Amino acid sequence: MKNHAKRDWHKYNQKLVNRGSLTFWFDQDCLTNWVEKDGKRGRPSFSDSVIQLGLIMRTVYKLPLRALQGFIESILKLIKVDLHSPHYSLFSKRAAETMANLPKLSNTKPIEIAIDSSGLKISGEGEWKVKIHGADKRRNWIKVHIGVDTRTQDLVAAIVTDEKTADSTVLANIVEASSKTLRKVLADGAYDSTNCREFLYKRGVQDCIPPRRNAKVTGTPEAKERDFAIEVGALVGGDKEGVKLWKAISGYHMRSLAETAFSRLKRLFGDKINSKKMKNIHSETIFRCYVLNKMNRA
Repeated sequence: MKNHAKRDWHKYNQKLVNRGSLTFWFDQDCLTNWVEKDGKRGRPSFSDSVIQLGLIMRTVYKLPLRALQGFIESILKLIKVDLHSPHYSLFSKRAAETMANLPKLSNTKPIEIAIDSSGLKISGEGEWKVKIHGADKRRNWIKVHIGVDTRTQDLVAAIVTDEKTADSTVLANIVEASSKTLRKVLADGAYDSTNCREFLYKRGVQDCIPPRRNAKVTGTPEAKERDFAIEVGALVGGDKEGVKLWKAISGYHMRSLAETAFSRLKRLFGDKINSKKMKNIHSETIFRCYVLNKMNRA
């Protein structure tokens, strides 16, 4: 049995306290290049770093775009620099462009990742109104698919799709976005498909995916781990005890870290996306993942 290090609760609590700190550190290069000078007259052209800065502030403090403009103006006055915030509409127009220029979600080189998906609401009434009066219109959702490094709990990949996209069709994209050091993938039964297992086998990545109920041994090379899970279950009657035994042997319990990551995302930033256009929905989601990783390393 592994010896887990005892958590230093004082340091852990202080990290959570520090998240509420309103001390801002501006990179001098960011202030120097606040506006890109192209020699042309007219409206100023703000650099990508300024737009990224604003969108990160919006994510952390859950600000509407108009309030974001006022928030940045206030900070610039406090630090006494003769600069102005971009117009609130500019953050929306350039969100997708600047998201594409963000650094990688994580620079870690995971050996093992946990994969899962969850939904975020993009329209529809609030929970209380639906409970009391019922829904007047259909709610719309997106699905966010993530890969989590089980060692650092960093998000190493995040992909946004519509609500009808099957989880198993996205596994390959998440693995491709991860490091080449990857050796093991943990995922739930929704990923128990021939395509997923064949892809992982060809990549030399071990799959840790529970087989579906009443699954049969196939004997094919790509189904080696699946067959092992079936055989372990058969040893103890194929019931819940068999599943529990396989999970203990395979280390499947680490997959819960993906669920934990979604819990953190929704508690910190809410379960609703503010953007309406798909490209902005995607960028808003990625900014949330980016900020969560920053907080995780703080």
